[in-house]
Amino acid sequence: MKRSTLAVLASASLAWTGAACGSTSPPQTDGESGGAPPSGGAAAVGGTSSGGSPAGGTSTGGTASGGGALTSGGTASGGGSGGSEPRPVVEAEPGTSLLVIDPTELRQHFQGFGTSMCWWANRVGRWTPEGVGRVADVLLDEVEGLGFNIFRYNIGGGENPSHTHMDEYKDLEGFQGSDGSFDWTADQSQRAVLDALVARNDDLILEAFSNSPPYWMTESSCASGSSGGGNNLKADSYDDFAHYLTEVALHFRDEWGITFQTLEPLNEPNSTWWKSDGGQEGCHFSPANQEQIIKLVREQLDEKGLTDTLVSAADENSIDDAITNLNGFGDDTLAAIAQINVHSYAGSKRQELRALATELNRPLWQSESGPLGISVDDDIEAALVMAERIMDDLTDLGAEAWLDWQVGDVSVNWASITLNDADEDFELRKRFYVQAAYSRFIRPGAQILGVDAPDVLAALNQDGQSLVLVFWGGGAERSFTLDLTQLPTVGTEAQIFRTSRTEDLEPLSPLAIEGYSLVISAPAGALTTLVVPLP
Repeated sequence: MKRSTLAVLASASLAWTGAACGSTSPPQTDGESGGAPPSGGAAAVGGTSSGGSPAGGTSTGGTASGGGALTSGGTASGGGSGGSEPRPVVEAEPGTSLLVIDPTELRQHFQGFGTSMCWWANRVGRWTPEGVGRVADVLLDEVEGLGFNIFRYNIGGGENPSHTHMDEYKDLEGFQGSDGSFDWTADQSQRAVLDALVARNDDLILEAFSNSPPYWMTESSCASGSSGGGNNLKADSYDDFAHYLTEVALHFRDEWGITFQTLEPLNEPNSTWWKSDGGQEGCHFSPANQEQIIKLVREQLDEKGLTDTLVSAADENSIDDAITNLNGFGDDTLAAIAQINVHSYAGSKRQELRALATELNRPLWQSESGPLGISVDDDIEAALVMAERIMDDLTDLGAEAWLDWQVGDVSVNWASITLNDADEDFELRKRFYVQAAYSRFIRPGAQILGVDAPDVLAALNQDGQSLVLVFWGGGAERSFTLDLTQLPTVGTEAQIFRTSRTEDLEPLSPLAIEGYSLVISAPAGALTTLVVPLP
């Protein structure tokens, strides 16, 4: 990052300044046990990401092959812009809207992209190490893959051995039996994938989460829910459940060298569709019962010396439900929650939840999403629906991390890759390219900027070498004249990539940057990714 850019950002307000929020982030905390890592407000680009050093290693700006190639874009000489010369006044070209890039319009400090591991990892983990490695590589590779740096490991509850109703790969093994003993040979498939990921990148951000307590702790003796969809954890088993989750986290750290940054004891707890004899693990918790388990998990983490593992909550299916429950939680519960997780399947109050997270000074993750309940003609349309979902979650919700649910789902509408067990290989689908249009270019530690246009995402990468803009075309083509005069320097040309029904992150002819300005068109129904070099 050029010194002038650092100076600009260092002198900028650290508040979330978006019109969507209208609220100010409190000072960053020290991230000690029970509290929240720094969040909401922005940090100067080139600094560290929320909660510590940025995970994921390198950021874009180097070279790449295939549909995600990045070059330097030239120097500040010739048609580019830079140095101390007077800045021109940029006016919108005919038929375009003026889009000003202001590096002081700070929004969230972005931690990265990722995915949950259940249930695809329970499937892939049964392959040979070579096959597992191929999947790990395509998820981690920021040049030709997705460049993910966040993974959510599912601590299985374990179903009643007399039950046979779980769908394939969704019957995850738990680590603790009804006699209280732990079996650390359990869940070898999902763990094999986790080991492969960590072996390739030891800077990953890892979260552990639970869908259900072990069956023997439940009222129904079933890990998919209660008979009527209500509370299923036995009243006298809350301490036992907290012990189970924290003991797993402790074993992973002490015996396998894997530390979870966060531990989430809940999954869509407000929902009442978690019923016995279902196809997957799930458990309803009333808001009062949510508070109880959240506080107990925090207490037991502290007692076991797991002070570096924070508690996240509550992964509600609906953004609106998350707001309602957070507003009803007591101060002691809120103090135990260090990170707010939400799914973006349902609800419309993205801006309100962003404002609440900022008020509470908590990081906000969009921790699970997909085309749930959406009628689409094919998987390509489903992927383009997710293109808009990611845009909404990163702009209106201001998510500091965005995670997919099933990169390798058996349903092609949910899958980024379709898995082939016989060949131990995979096929890339449209959803893969939609995600890569964001995740290959907006890297961990990026500073999200506010812009005065809907369906436009702007980010300054942490290394200071590139400004990335992603445009979602929506229902009508739009054209913009970019005003880059507030940046200290820009290169001579910008790279552009297109993802649509017929294009898979296709590189287009570079756009010339002249007088700190360029013109770009964003077609309807397409994602357009623009990379502006900052030499």
